[in-house]
Amino acid sequence: MRALERGLSLLAALNAAGRADPSGLAHKTGIDRTTTYRLLATLESLGYVTKSPSDGQYVLTPAVRDLSEGLTETDRAARVVCEELFDLLGQVTWPTDFATFDSGWMVIRETTHRLSPYSVHRAMVGRRRALLDTAMGRAVLAGASESRRQEMLEIALLHGTIPGDRAMLADRMATLQADFADRGYAWAVGGADPRISAIALPLQGATHVLGSINVLFFTTAMTVETAAERYLPSLSATVARIEERLRVQGLTV
Repeated sequence: MRALERGLSLLAALNAAGRADPSGLAHKTGIDRTTTYRLLATLESLGYVTKSPSDGQYVLTPAVRDLSEGLTETDRAARVVCEELFDLLGQVTWPTDFATFDSGWMVIRETTHRLSPYSVHRAMVGRRRALLDTAMGRAVLAGASESRRQEMLEIALLHGTIPGDRAMLADRMATLQADFADRGYAWAVGGADPRISAIALPLQGATHVLGSINVLFFTTAMTVETAAERYLPSLSATVARIEERLRVQGLTV
């Protein structure tokens, strides 16, 4: 474990410096020179660092980037969302989800279901939800640009995840957009579960909508309007904080 920790420290230091010799890396990391030489030799044999032929200093190789290829911008954004959702839980004890559009569905990326006392579903991350029949799907469509919205609808039609034809969808989208503009939020009753209602807001990036965040509640507990009156201010503030954090961190997926 110690060797792994030191090896990662060297990679981080080299990433920050761009190029460095063993003595410089030893100084930056606090690792003794003998160990630094040994670790660099190991990292070089594994293909993660190499010596520059021009000056003999160590530089990172493309293999280091390959390590991060499985981490998408959506994954990075989800980490920020997760932190804010857990803070929101202190104000809204009903479950909340963060979902993104994927192949005609809304896919849940983060959730507070496992911590909410009112959740009837626990393992939610990765579950798919309907695009047109759920608050989260409607929020994403309402928050998208016209071109992006049409793209999502075309993908959903291609995958068979929404019914009807383009003319029917145009009429339905006009109704949904007008309702969102009037209310300031998307909503659904019994979209994924007849017992559950939801309100949702889109999460915007610098160039397009990233996903949506909802608040779920029992249909018998309150109306959509009551839920919006109670929880929309907190939900709106959370979305605004997330968007600002993503902007500051340069996560603009």
